[in-house]
Amino acid sequence: MSIGQVIGSTTLKAFRFVIKEGAEEHVKRDEFVSVAESVTGNSIIGVIKEIVISNELLPDEFGRDMRVGDIILSEGEYPVPMVKVLGYETPHGLEPPRHGIKPGSMVELASDEQLNRILAQDASKAAYIGTLATRESVPVYLDVNELVSRHCAVLAMTGAGKSYTVGVLIEELMKKKGAIVVFDLHGEFKGMQFEKSQVRVYGVESDSRIQVEVSALSVSDYANLMTDLTASQRDLLDELLGMAYRFYEKYDLEVLRNIIDILYDLKKEEGQKKAKEDAKKADTGIFPEGVLRSMAKKASLSTIGALARRIKRLERIGVFKTHGTPLKEVVRANQLTVINLSEAEEGVSEIIVAALCRNIFDSRKRHSKGDEGELETPTFIVVEEAHTFAPRAYTELISPSRNILRKIAREGRKFGVGLCIISQRPNKLDADVLSQCNTQVIMKIVNPSDQEYIRQSVETVTEDIIRDLPGLGRGEAVVAGSAVKMPVSVKIRQRETVVGGSDLDVVELWKAQVKEG
Repeated sequence: MSIGQVIGSTTLKAFRFVIKEGAEEHVKRDEFVSVAESVTGNSIIGVIKEIVISNELLPDEFGRDMRVGDIILSEGEYPVPMVKVLGYETPHGLEPPRHGIKPGSMVELASDEQLNRILAQDASKAAYIGTLATRESVPVYLDVNELVSRHCAVLAMTGAGKSYTVGVLIEELMKKKGAIVVFDLHGEFKGMQFEKSQVRVYGVESDSRIQVEVSALSVSDYANLMTDLTASQRDLLDELLGMAYRFYEKYDLEVLRNIIDILYDLKKEEGQKKAKEDAKKADTGIFPEGVLRSMAKKASLSTIGALARRIKRLERIGVFKTHGTPLKEVVRANQLTVINLSEAEEGVSEIIVAALCRNIFDSRKRHSKGDEGELETPTFIVVEEAHTFAPRAYTELISPSRNILRKIAREGRKFGVGLCIISQRPNKLDADVLSQCNTQVIMKIVNPSDQEYIRQSVETVTEDIIRDLPGLGRGEAVVAGSAVKMPVSVKIRQRETVVGGSDLDVVELWKAQVKEG
């Protein structure tokens, strides 16, 4: 269908056209058009990014000073769509044109058939995410292998539909019998159910409590859990963990606390009889003679006592145990595993994310080297509020989860560990993690600093995509990167599973309270 004619100068990247009479309804932002290349006649695909309305009779500076009603402006006005050139169709996707476009060439509305061909994916390895924002008749599919192995980012301001969109992605991956682990900070995914797939939900206070292996925790992990740890307490803890690592294959917090209790008794001036018995017990046990007494001499009584209280505090959380939750129970093909962190403190959440991600990555790495008994299943890890777990490097906060998320982002593709980061504050995300996400699903973002940070960090996000972000409606997204054949504006499809995290109807709740009263 012809909708206009090219006018003015053209480049290999853009052109303008005037609209054919009667075709105005088909000309809108993000609509796809086609025009013939000047030499080859190849059909070049472009997308309308802007529509400028001009009036040849009135200069712009005069128009700014005019009062409404003083003059009729309709005569001499015409809209001029500005088109970004995407390329011409080849069996391998779109290729940039080399010969340009002649002024006066006819502009056609790109057909559904042509767009379907360009956006087509292997159906057995494709995820249906929605339709083109301008064409409900054209579905948009993502390449699952690219989405998972090369990582993805879902970015948007609060309320734009991030979690809803991630739910759609999870639904599609479960249709491919995926193994997905979601770190759910707001309890939005724990209600998802599938007819032919298993859903396993862990929490920090429920019966199905996630457990983290104590012997796998580092001094930095403890420092993140015990933010009030002093330098002297940290030094003592470092020495204590080093000794436990030497003499125990596996241990729990009770073991550490019992050793600290012995140190405390050794340090006390009172109760000499009990101190001697404990010293004898310590020296004739698994530790070399005098080790504990040497540690006790270097630490003050208050330091030992304070560290003991902090370890007791960790014990009460009930998450840190001798043996962690079996990895092959957490990660299985055709299983969605939701780690519900909505009831956990931030420090505890970070350690759970760091420990579990480390275990998955290390096990998959060992499996790739032929180690038997390691994790055989490629895994897709979804991290909500990723700016909390992978903050920008300039922050002074200890972040044990940031290092492992960086490693997965850089190396996960080689070992079958994929990463999906979700954030409402891209500006606070670690640049290394964000830049390694080769597919982006970006919804409405109006914060200029967030927009600029995305533009600087992500190669596939261009200036015109950034300009589109503030104007996106709820449930609309710009999808770009390796999992899609070309950047497109998408209307996200409806969810098939239970939707969590929807906004409260505050007015109705107030009315209900008054009726009950």
